[in-house]
Amino acid sequence: MPAGDLCVSLALFCKILAATLWYHACMKVVLDKTRIQAVLIAVPIVLVIGVGLYYFFFIRPTYGVFHEPLMAQDTAVRLVTKPVLVQSYVSSLAPTGSRYISGVPKVSSLQQFVFRTEWIHKMPFEFSFLLDHRSPEHFGVLLFVREHPASEAFDSLVDGSGFFRALYPLRWEQQRMSRQSTGQLIATATLPIPSATREAVSASWPDYVPIAPPPVTGRHFIEVGVNNRNGALMELHGALARAVVPWADANLERRMRQLWPAILDVRLTGDLAGDDRLVFVAEIVCGTAVEATDVRLAVENAAQAIGRYLQSAHGFQLRGSASVFGDTVESEYVLSGFESRLRRALGG
Repeated sequence: MPAGDLCVSLALFCKILAATLWYHACMKVVLDKTRIQAVLIAVPIVLVIGVGLYYFFFIRPTYGVFHEPLMAQDTAVRLVTKPVLVQSYVSSLAPTGSRYISGVPKVSSLQQFVFRTEWIHKMPFEFSFLLDHRSPEHFGVLLFVREHPASEAFDSLVDGSGFFRALYPLRWEQQRMSRQSTGQLIATATLPIPSATREAVSASWPDYVPIAPPPVTGRHFIEVGVNNRNGALMELHGALARAVVPWADANLERRMRQLWPAILDVRLTGDLAGDDRLVFVAEIVCGTAVEATDVRLAVENAAQAIGRYLQSAHGFQLRGSASVFGDTVESEYVLSGFESRLRRALGG
């Protein structure tokens, strides 16, 4: 090959090689840039998904209620507890080892009863009782539990444990929880209303009226709402009178029965305000301002009777007062002295 042609060929080869190397270098830069862009996009997406899942499973259930799709018509009473709102306080009273050891029957000789311990560090997000006017002879009762997603199945803790028998006089259709969906459990029962109470309710509320369920927010440790437009309070009084330890004398019992028809709505909340301190706030809407004045006096007498019983039976203290604003009675009471008993019950 002539020298000139050889030089031309070498020059051409060098150009091709240089172009190839330049192309690959450019492609590498493009690929690296694409990878960087993908990482920059993927990392925020993963973070957003992670935060969203954490919010959905652990933050969102902390507030609000989740039983409403299962709530019966004419629900008159809603008792909602949110154990997760006092989780850190309860966990601080239990032995550290109870967080990690499952199936421990008893962790202290001071513990008053036997129970599994690990679940108390991941208590349910909601534990509610709903009472409806499905029959004049009894309340229909729905027990609803929203489990903590990181805890063991709550039904395995209560089924066969004596839990349902302890809730006398409720008559359970089945003494076990039924799973409705992921993290949601229910059990159904009836609460019989004595015949004498039914007659008194018929005399004071002769005509049944459709009602809206009492509002609750799900933002309190304890929240009770009662729509009394069909006599739910009188029915509850009669149904539970023989199932709880008597704390009221005959005069107070009679006065409460006389005043139930004066009340339209009741809302009670209870919140942990510090160690060994539960604050209860009640709002009672009455028919008239005169009736509200009578109800306020009954509230204070009842609170004093309850306080005396709690002091003598458990060493608890209940202090507070009630006031009247138009047709509404507002009260605030503080319960204290329970921490030592709670600590012993948890094995601490």
